Amino acid sequence: MKLGLKLLQERAKVGSFWWPYISNLPETYTVPIFFSGEDIKNLHYAPILHQVNKRCRFLLDFEREVKRTLVSLTQDKHPFGGQEVDASSLGWAMSAVSSRAFRLYGEKDPNGIRIDIPMMLPLIDMCNHSFNPNARIVQEQDTSNSRMQVKVVAETAIKEDDPLLLCYGCLNNDLFLLDYGFVMHSNPYDCIELKYDGALLDAASTAAGVSSPNFSAPVPWQELILSQLNLAGETADLKVSLGGQETVEARLLAALRVLLSSNVETVQKYDLSTLQSLDAEAPLGVANEIAVFRTLIALCVIALGHFPTKIMDDESLLKQGASGSTELAIQYRIQKKSVIIDVMRNISRRLKLLSSKETATAEG
Repeated sequence: MKLGLKLLQERAKVGSFWWPYISNLPETYTVPIFFSGEDIKNLHYAPILHQVNKRCRFLLDFEREVKRTLVSLTQDKHPFGGQEVDASSLGWAMSAVSSRAFRLYGEKDPNGIRIDIPMMLPLIDMCNHSFNPNARIVQEQDTSNSRMQVKVVAETAIKEDDPLLLCYGCLNNDLFLLDYGFVMHSNPYDCIELKYDGALLDAASTAAGVSSPNFSAPVPWQELILSQLNLAGETADLKVSLGGQETVEARLLAALRVLLSSNVETVQKYDLSTLQSLDAEAPLGVANEIAVFRTLIALCVIALGHFPTKIMDDESLLKQGASGSTELAIQYRIQKKSVIIDVMRNISRRLKLLSSKETATAEG
């Protein structure tokens, strides 16, 4: 927002050196704070609805703070040339910065760590995003050096008329939509956010046919491990995720394995890193792992059920000609559902393999 205020100041300044650049910035942005109320609802995903509302509240609160600060200033001391700064202009500035600024390294702090500084880079900010970029940004000298240069360097031969592509970061679609106003299809870093909730997991394991689930009432030794996973206690972080690079967040996987086991001696044979690894092959036994995977699949079914539409319904709406923020909202929720379905497929494959091993062992 600090950089956004600087942008508004230069926009209001007569003869600003930056006016040619600022005048070519988009007049509107496709980030959700500018969606209609209906299209915000069309996202159908509580975590991003919370973030959109949070950003809108911030802009309204910040508008009041700015107006209180400016009200007594005379024209000659007004940083915005007497122009009104409201939530709309602040939202425009914040969106311009979030979608176009790059974080460059500046001076080092007392601990020797570089301090990142957001900076608008004309022309460079026209490069699009790709997880397989053909170029990268090179910064020579830090931001306090008058000889600092920022270059876009090709990583490969780029044909005439081909776009220059940079990687904005290994981000999920929540951040791409909130900060940049677009959605990446088949995003390998996309995930869905869940709340670790004993009652929800009890319901999932019961629906999966897992006997005696005890997520709501863990015994003391299980409670201790949950605390070590930061899933219990006063300062617990109850946000867990499915999808992305992990498929199942490590903390959630470990919790399921532990709470679906009744044998403390077996659990204590393994450290937390093993219990959190999806690559660790059934550390607490095949039967335990099968119960874990069935519970995860049921959890995915429940999460999918929270969306009021199916993917085929969404695709039909797109074919009917949805456009603008409506189209973006539909694309976003399609990708979220696709994440859940991909997790289900991944876990189902693992479950099938485990079940075949259990059958082979029983026959042997």
